[in-house]
Amino acid sequence: MVDADLNPQVIAQVRDATDLVEVVGDHVKLRKRGRKYEGLCPFHEEKTPSFSIDPDKGLYYCFGCHQGGDAINFIMQLERLSFPEAVERLARQFGVHLPPASPGARRRRQTSDRLRTVLEEAQRWFSEQLEAPAGAGARSELERRGYGKETWRDFGFGYAPDDWRQLLEHLSRRHPEGVIVESGLAVQPDSGKNPYDRFRDRLTFPVRDSEGRLIAFGGRILGDGEPKYLNSPESPLFHKRSTLFCLDRARRAIADESEAVVVEGYFDCFSLHLVGITHVVATLGTALTADHARLLRRRVGADGRVVLCYDADTAGRRAAATAAGVLLEAGVAVAVVGLPPGTDPDDVVRAEGGDAARALLAEPSSLVEFLVEDLPDERAARQREATELAALVGSARDPHIRDELFMELTQRIGFSQDVLRDLARRVGGRGGASRAPSARPSLGAGELFLARIILDGGARWRRLVADQVNPAHRGDERLGRLIEALRTFYGEDTNDDESFVRWLQENLEDEELMMLVAQVSAGAGPELTEDSIRLQLRRVMLEQWKTEANRLTAAIRRADERGDHERVADLQKQKGELRSRMPDF
Repeated sequence: MVDADLNPQVIAQVRDATDLVEVVGDHVKLRKRGRKYEGLCPFHEEKTPSFSIDPDKGLYYCFGCHQGGDAINFIMQLERLSFPEAVERLARQFGVHLPPASPGARRRRQTSDRLRTVLEEAQRWFSEQLEAPAGAGARSELERRGYGKETWRDFGFGYAPDDWRQLLEHLSRRHPEGVIVESGLAVQPDSGKNPYDRFRDRLTFPVRDSEGRLIAFGGRILGDGEPKYLNSPESPLFHKRSTLFCLDRARRAIADESEAVVVEGYFDCFSLHLVGITHVVATLGTALTADHARLLRRRVGADGRVVLCYDADTAGRRAAATAAGVLLEAGVAVAVVGLPPGTDPDDVVRAEGGDAARALLAEPSSLVEFLVEDLPDERAARQREATELAALVGSARDPHIRDELFMELTQRIGFSQDVLRDLARRVGGRGGASRAPSARPSLGAGELFLARIILDGGARWRRLVADQVNPAHRGDERLGRLIEALRTFYGEDTNDDESFVRWLQENLEDEELMMLVAQVSAGAGPELTEDSIRLQLRRVMLEQWKTEANRLTAAIRRADERGDHERVADLQKQKGELRSRMPDF
């Protein structure tokens, strides 16, 4: 959660401080063409650049996939962040201080900063202990697993000595014991006796949030002991139900692949990252939750999918089926990797290497294929199982995913779709068919030129459009909304004619309109000159005049047919005034 006061002034500060060319240039090789930049679009595959940036307005647009907006939109789409997360990300990059949202938020931020300071000191201390004499066992365990010393710092490995208070005494020189307990590094006994270290004789690794900030630790016992893996407890920073391990390392690859691989264990995740398979995350000792599913959906995108790569045993298969249901309810497409019986991803990497793991991940089973694998042959038992499968498939929120799953399930188990959909409805699932959304037509050449006049034609022509052009007469309602917004802009007694685009960014929540603004701003077109603007506006006004004249003529005819002579006279007067209002410019 972003605990900052993202009021319009703060968002404007972030936009002003942000260099869109720098933000995009971190991901796209750009070439300057005139006053604009172009490059290959990062949102779809292409060989010829169709991605354009207008640095003066801080807007981008792709003429291939029709994505566009400002730097905040770019980060939201590329890294699959929410609006507040994207603002916070840019604020950190360009040094903008985000004020707390409230006194309570200020206190929470102070608490979070204090706890992170303690955790970072602990991480440095754990790392030092790994290389100290006491860390020999931990070093041997890492080497046995294939992690050379050059990987330790990258993954953040450390060692918690087999001592009850060594870390606590180290940290308490600078921090109160209560803060150390609140961070999860120490345990306060119910008896009220002195607190003691939570992690003892364990290989440690940091748990970070999606932005890479330290929020907790995990630890694996060395030798015998329970639990084998231990996590920090819930804290103001750490919430297991909404945290995915290694998401900070994996988020870029997930966005690039439009796919996330989810595993069950720390070392399943580490091993795949070690061999270069980096779009991998893990749950933290809990089943996959609705919070995890929503987070993954945002990261993989509407057309992406999640691949479950769980342990190949009974518990793992059960957990995968449960996780699949949670993902379907969140609107996420799911596939499942079938590992050799009795193995987990870490086993595959260590025994057969990265290529074997890549091959398995490249060809996962469809969800239905995974689900029907253990169906019995006997028809009555098969029908009972089919009821459960239909309920799971019917829980899919996305109608396109649901339809595909029902179709495949029908093919694999021999029941009709009608029967399966009825079974799904009986147990509360969805069974309806989907309807594809309609496409938005693009602007015609004349309307596109008028939009360019509004955005780039200068104050004189912009004010003339606001005063003279009727939004209701525009063929595309987006252009009509743009003119309405321009009228509102001037209605606020602004003296700065060049700030209209920025005003739109700060005051409108009309994404479709802002996409149009980005398209017009980033696109190429004929040069705007006094003559070309005058000619286009004369065409617009003449078209508008003819439309209004035709409306009045029809109204006069209807009034005359009714014998309403007073109304006829009034309409004829309006038509005469219309002729005199035809502008001459």
